[in-house]
Amino acid sequence: MDGLLGEFGEGDALARAENWRYSRQTLRALEQLPFGMADGTSALPQALIERFDWPQTRGRRLVFVNGVLDAAHSDTRASGAMIDRTVDGACAIHFHGDDALHLVFANIPAAAPARWNAALHIRAESGRARLIEQHIGTEGTDVLGALTSDIAVDGGATLQTATLGDLPGSASLYRRTRITLGTGAGFDSTHALCGGRFQRFDIAADLAGEKAVLTARGVFALRGREHVDVHLDVRHAARDTLSDVSWRGVADGRARGILHGAITVAQGADGADARLHTRNLLLSPHAEIDAQPVLEIYADEVKAAHGATVGQLDERALFYLRSRGVPHAAARSLLIAGFCREAFERIDDADLSARLDSLLDAHMPQRADAGE
Repeated sequence: MDGLLGEFGEGDALARAENWRYSRQTLRALEQLPFGMADGTSALPQALIERFDWPQTRGRRLVFVNGVLDAAHSDTRASGAMIDRTVDGACAIHFHGDDALHLVFANIPAAAPARWNAALHIRAESGRARLIEQHIGTEGTDVLGALTSDIAVDGGATLQTATLGDLPGSASLYRRTRITLGTGAGFDSTHALCGGRFQRFDIAADLAGEKAVLTARGVFALRGREHVDVHLDVRHAARDTLSDVSWRGVADGRARGILHGAITVAQGADGADARLHTRNLLLSPHAEIDAQPVLEIYADEVKAAHGATVGQLDERALFYLRSRGVPHAAARSLLIAGFCREAFERIDDADLSARLDSLLDAHMPQRADAGE
């Protein structure tokens, strides 16, 4: 286990063992694969291009193929964001006002298992910026990606992000996102994680300025042997800050989902308001979801709430739909979809909302034994 984690820049052995204890088996299986470096010049099939060629984001799009910027399919002519490459090869993006950008990460398999690494430096300096991050790929040999994002939102600015994880079963992805919010800054995120062999998502957010606000909504919908491991670490470091974190999880088959959420209200962060809730559905006796909310408070005059539930579909609601003539499989899907879509309630873009709904529909867990 130390091999991959060491290359990903994880901390000491003890911390690695604790942070990854629910994903050890999956990680060990990945370590047995003979990964070489992925080819960033691989051609994109037309069917894959159609999945990210959205009319609404043309002229505001960056495409990365196996972690390498693809100039042929990128187009930022309509974007006011400043985009550059840093000395260490990372892509630097600066928003100076109300602008939007669509980032696409395509995982393209080769003849043998391959891996890639990429890094982003993102800064919202003013106005209300929007960022869409889409992860897609084609089936084939295993591809393992690692993406590190450093995000800074300056005082008074707002950054709204949406992540669409739509991976094939042969792709694995490790995402690490570090967020720093200045005085009066806002960060509003929505995440939909679907597909893939393994997805690990680490989010560390520092509410460093007074009256900073962080809102995070997320959902993972898993089936088969899919595995998603989400770790959230939110730190209130200044007065009168607000964090509101809510995640939904659904697991069917032999899938496994992990949601570890930690909120720390540091000394001096008086007046903080911290909320962390996760609700989860188990749809199979073989599926597993581990929900672990943690709240630590070292300040005064703080509002705080946290909670986690893991249950099954409401049989009364299912019976009600069946009694109205809805077939069992359709009734089940309606209830699961409604449960998941509450994570998208803050999306005010109709096109993006529809694409998130379509993503869920495509990955909706379906039980083979769901009779009529």
